[in-house]
Amino acid sequence: MAAMAGSALVGAALWGQQIYNNWKSRRVGIYGASMVGKTTLDRYMTTPGEMEEIPIDERTDHFKILTRYVLPRPTRKRLRYKGERRVVHSADVGGEDRFWNLWIDDMVARQCEYVVFMFDDRAFAGQGIDQIGGFRFLVDSLIRRQYRYRNVKSWWKGKKYSPRLVLLVANKADRFFDKKAAQLWQEGRIGEHKIFDPFRDDLIRLQKAGIPTQRNFMATRIGWNVEQALMDMIDY
Repeated sequence: MAAMAGSALVGAALWGQQIYNNWKSRRVGIYGASMVGKTTLDRYMTTPGEMEEIPIDERTDHFKILTRYVLPRPTRKRLRYKGERRVVHSADVGGEDRFWNLWIDDMVARQCEYVVFMFDDRAFAGQGIDQIGGFRFLVDSLIRRQYRYRNVKSWWKGKKYSPRLVLLVANKADRFFDKKAAQLWQEGRIGEHKIFDPFRDDLIRLQKAGIPTQRNFMATRIGWNVEQALMDMIDY
């Protein structure tokens, strides 16, 4: 009888955990330089499927009131992967350097639990200085707590703010996924791939500051490894 009761309790606990995971909303901040795939990821999480190549003239923009850009409102998305479900709230924030302060505003104001920074193969090819600079700006802000507060409430929230995890995503993997990447993928060692080399110093800085990091590949336009990477992040 005791064994049956114990099994029932374990089953109830697992069922309760699944219900919690299915309905508990996670606050996720998605940032990165312009044209790395943030809007594509936002649209894919909202409605998975075949994605178009977003034109340059449709890149994310924000209105300004007086001297401040208006923060975009986060929207609710539901991730599904291998029978598991997770709910996230995220916003589509622009990637031009004039919007970088909005990353910090969004992150602190919403107290984002998880931060996703996206880049693509241009960073490794020496054509993505804004991508490397954008990540350094984000890391500097997190380590030095250089938060520009919009009001007293955000100031109070930001005093001790730190994300649970920073996920560095090499997007557009279909353009650089070679035999070496496939080998590292199979061995669970993708963090060693050369695509992450321009960011290693800042990843080390985050580790020293006590902020956990993960690295992963995605190809958001074709929907490759999107759900799995985000679920791995949330379940950290």
